[in-house]
Amino acid sequence: MVVLSITQAVWRHLLVGAREDQRRWPSITALAQELDLGVSTVHKALAQPVEIEAVRVSRLAGLVVLDPYRLLLMFAATRRLQRDIVSRHRVALSARSVEALAGEDPRMIVGGFGAVVAHLSGNPIASYTTALVYGEPAFATELPASPEADGTELVVVASDRWLERYGRVTPFAQAYADLFCLPGWQAARFIEELDPWPIATNHERELVA
Repeated sequence: MVVLSITQAVWRHLLVGAREDQRRWPSITALAQELDLGVSTVHKALAQPVEIEAVRVSRLAGLVVLDPYRLLLMFAATRRLQRDIVSRHRVALSARSVEALAGEDPRMIVGGFGAVVAHLSGNPIASYTTALVYGEPAFATELPASPEADGTELVVVASDRWLERYGRVTPFAQAYADLFCLPGWQAARFIEELDPWPIATNHERELVA
């Protein structure tokens, strides 16, 4: 099973930091240590973000995320959610009920719509009938099944080795990227309505430069 690439894991970690108002690391080495990765591996992962100036790396200023919005778009555009899906089921519960059960299960991490709702502390966007969770496929078999055309679609996705460090729901950036990759009008509606970061102005660039 191929899961989130190391490059995408590095991007995600930068995006998690940026959403928490941490856009600066003292060096690539410091970032590599946080993720338990080799410096050369992280340096390679930063090549494209540096090329488009979403990220800047220098000896004096260290590593700075200049434009998290463009980095997020790169992450979403390269995310391959479908290859990480391990099972799909129809269950006789609402999506929110499935997410609540997953949130209480130490084997699982809530993603997709439920993660966005958790980060926004509510759902001001649209109703949805798909629950996306990371973790053990056995979780789905423990829920009541529903006829194929009814109920909630439960999508179970394989987790990468870094995901648990971010808590019981996926980081906002990953929820955004996963919904970007999820077909259907509900996912499209969420993506259209979400405004994770405004495009950085020149003044904002100067502040983090």
